[in-house]
Amino acid sequence: MTELANSLQTFAQNVRIVDFLDVATFSVILYLLLTWFRESASKRTITSILILLGMYILARLTEMYLTEIFIEGLFIFILIGLVVVFQSDIRRLIDHIGRWRFGNNELTGHEGHVISDTIAEAVSQMADNRTGALIVIKGTEDLERHINGGVELDGSVSLPLLRSIFNPTAPGHDGAILIENQKITKFGVHLPLSTHLNKISEGGTRHAAALGLSEHCDALIVVVSEERGVISVARSGELQKLESASELKERLLAFEEEYVTFQTANLKQRWQRVNWQTATASITLSVLLWFAIAYNADTIYRTYEVPIEYRNLNSSNIAIQDSVPIQARITLSGPEQAFQLLDPSQLVVSFNLASNSLPSDSLVITNEQINIPSDLDLYDVSPKSLKVTKLQRRKVPVKIPTEGELSSRFKLDSVTADPSEIALDFQSGKIPDSIAVKPIDLASVSGSTTYTWTLTVPPNATLPSGVSNKIKIQISVSGQDE
Repeated sequence: MTELANSLQTFAQNVRIVDFLDVATFSVILYLLLTWFRESASKRTITSILILLGMYILARLTEMYLTEIFIEGLFIFILIGLVVVFQSDIRRLIDHIGRWRFGNNELTGHEGHVISDTIAEAVSQMADNRTGALIVIKGTEDLERHINGGVELDGSVSLPLLRSIFNPTAPGHDGAILIENQKITKFGVHLPLSTHLNKISEGGTRHAAALGLSEHCDALIVVVSEERGVISVARSGELQKLESASELKERLLAFEEEYVTFQTANLKQRWQRVNWQTATASITLSVLLWFAIAYNADTIYRTYEVPIEYRNLNSSNIAIQDSVPIQARITLSGPEQAFQLLDPSQLVVSFNLASNSLPSDSLVITNEQINIPSDLDLYDVSPKSLKVTKLQRRKVPVKIPTEGELSSRFKLDSVTADPSEIALDFQSGKIPDSIAVKPIDLASVSGSTTYTWTLTVPPNATLPSGVSNKIKIQISVSGQDE
């Protein structure tokens, strides 16, 4: 009991709310895939994939690394093969998801019954008269990219209209009619032909067209053989011969129940249609996969070399010495699944120096300076702090030394500097009373003039960001040339 309690406590400490959401989301995806596989793939295909999946989980749990790596590589080829083989079915699945509706439409069961009765009666008469016919009843999936040609009609489904369209003397009798939302929207439509001729048996071109369209979408296609007067229906890639018009009516009503009623159902009704066996299998498999792949109760420790950056250094009163390291060695701790989501190249130790508020002469590396995901903790760091120098900013007067003798023709009125004082950041040592520029040779002065001079910054000082080391020196003299 103690071990069980400890295991439950460890599980509670390592599981997150987002993990439950992860399992729930994957269960929904898995339910859709299993439903699609059940409808599109053979039992042998499903069984083979499930066996490989079970072997992979077993290999991962028992740490059989060679088998695990081999099956992972094999899954890539299986995925490519599934995409190639079931590309039309995958497209149908995506289209079906994109057309999910949560409200009611305007179709009613009474209208569906009337349409089914009319179609069954018309098909029965055409079968008796050996009149060929091809009727496409749209399901939930789009048909436009699968069909060609056709003449727009938008007419109500009626016995005379159906008989007249498929009259052997009518120009569009060889094509198919498209029924959508209780209306005949097109006639004379050309359908894709199936390549599975073994399923057609004694049928002809009409049967190949009906089977071909049923392989690409969820429509129900009714075929009447012109030679034999036989009624057949094609759906989901299968062609079935019917014994009577009453059987056709049952198929039409069942089709209506499956598609029209489902589209008009509310969320509660759709919930009741869920296949709970598939749903239970999806949830169970999702939980097992999460425990096998994502969940890891052990705490992992990993060490990384990460760069150190300083933001707003130029606008701060802090100096970084050349001896300060440019990288830090950090050790993180946490569960394996958190490390799987970590991108080490994005890790960085970052100091924002804009505040100019250093309590001491060092920068301490903590969690706040490293962009660590919330699921991981900073276990150790080296170095723990960085030695820096806090600068003292002082305004120092600018001194303008002179040399040589001014010509006797002139009188020196003034020598001024603009600016007259300049701000400097001092690291250490004595702060000078003034800062000098290059001496001005008075013997070369031939009148009032302005020079641009470069300051000589003391070795223990630096210019703040945005402060120029250029100053203007204005020399004013009086007197005239002889």
